[in-house]
Amino acid sequence: ALLQCQMSALQDIKESQRKWAISRSLDPDAKGYLGSVESNLFKPLSEKTRLQFENGSGSELEDGKTRPAKMRALHSSSALAVNFFDHWVDIDKSALQAALGLGQEIISISFEEQFPTGLDGNPPNVDVTLKLTDGHLIGIESKFSEWLTPKTKSSIPFQPKYFPEDIQLWADVGLPESQKLAEAIDRGEENFRYLNAPQLLKHVLGMATSLGGDFSLYYLFYDWPCEASETHHEEVNRFAALVGEEVRFKSLIYQETYDDIYYGGGADTKYLEYLHERYL
Repeated sequence: ALLQCQMSALQDIKESQRKWAISRSLDPDAKGYLGSVESNLFKPLSEKTRLQFENGSGSELEDGKTRPAKMRALHSSSALAVNFFDHWVDIDKSALQAALGLGQEIISISFEEQFPTGLDGNPPNVDVTLKLTDGHLIGIESKFSEWLTPKTKSSIPFQPKYFPEDIQLWADVGLPESQKLAEAIDRGEENFRYLNAPQLLKHVLGMATSLGGDFSLYYLFYDWPCEASETHHEEVNRFAALVGEEVRFKSLIYQETYDDIYYGGGADTKYLEYLHERYL
């Protein structure tokens, strides 16, 4: 029943996106990809944002030899994040600040920022980063439908490089509870099926290594009512209980954050209409 719920929810999200695209005469292909990145966005990428995606390692904008650019997908999480946040890059951000419950003003918004851990390989890209007036950084991990695909027991949460002999990477940058959780996940003692907890722990390791303690981790996801959603919520709450205090963790739902922007006033009408028609 749970698997049926997941598949049904995924199909429902993709079908709602397909209907939106057809209503705009955008002609998605059989896999839900549009003909261009631009047609999948509220407005063309700001110059700053385009450069950030080009410098990232996520293959979001460029077609590969065997696959289209990821941001051409109607179900693209990065397209959702761009449609939600890029609008604010070059304008007054006070309505967004209020909706996110921030006491400090947002002075910049960036995408695909990397925070090196000092380990070999590319550090993961943080979907959205907000810089506040006091220098505090908020890293936002954005999810659209990805959380509905459960992690398999055979998937390896961490490569061995995260646990070098006689070194505790998280604890050494002031995150002892994150160290305990990472080790428990690696040993199979803590399991998260829908929340990608290892990814979040890698983000906080990079941010703590690069920034010291002056950061927060936010998890912003698109919710969809089904049994898997209840489990996902429970896992988000468990993650928050285990490490939330030391990484200043906050979870947010796209639909609720939209409502906060809408009812808070001061946001552009066309922007609100686009998000409502497409995602709500």
